[in-house]
Amino acid sequence: MIHLWPLACLTTLAACLVWLAIIDLRTGYLPDPLQAALALSGFAAALVGSPVSISWQAALAGAAVNGLVFWGLRWLVSRLKGREAMGLGDVKLVAAGGLWLGPFALPYIMAAGGLLTLAGAGIAGLATGKPVWKGEMPLGPGLAAGILGTFIAALVGVPWLSLAPLSPP
Repeated sequence: MIHLWPLACLTTLAACLVWLAIIDLRTGYLPDPLQAALALSGFAAALVGSPVSISWQAALAGAAVNGLVFWGLRWLVSRLKGREAMGLGDVKLVAAGGLWLGPFALPYIMAAGGLLTLAGAGIAGLATGKPVWKGEMPLGPGLAAGILGTFIAALVGVPWLSLAPLSPP
C-alpha cells in the first residue's frame, strides 16, 4: 500500500533538489527562491509529521548545525586557498537539507556529496579529456544527491543509517 504523505514529501524534495542540481550544473548558482521553497517545505514536513521522524526542533537544529558547519568549512578553505572555495548557495543547500533530515544526517550528506562530486568531476574529465579539478566544480549536485539519498535511505529504513542521537548505554 502506498502512503501518500511520504510520497508527497519525497516528490517535493526530489523535484526541488533535481531542479537545483540542474541549475547549478548549468550556471554555477543555487537560486535563493528555490532554496527557500526547499527549506519551507522541509520545515512544513517536520511540523506536519516528517516521514523520517524528524521533529520540528530537530529540523531547526539540523538547519543551524549544517549551516554553521558548512559556513565554517567555506571560511576555512577559502582562507587556505586565498580565494572563495565554496559559494553561499552550498551552505544554504546543506542548511535546507538539515530541515528535512535533522543534524545527524550531516556526515551522510557530506560523504555522499563529496564522493559524488569527485566522481562527477572524474567522469567529466574523462569525457572531455581535460582535468576538471583544475577549474571550478559545482558542489550543489553532489550535495543534492546526498540529501536525497539520505532521505530515501531513512524512508526505507536502511538499518545502519540513524538520524537520531545515540542514546547512552
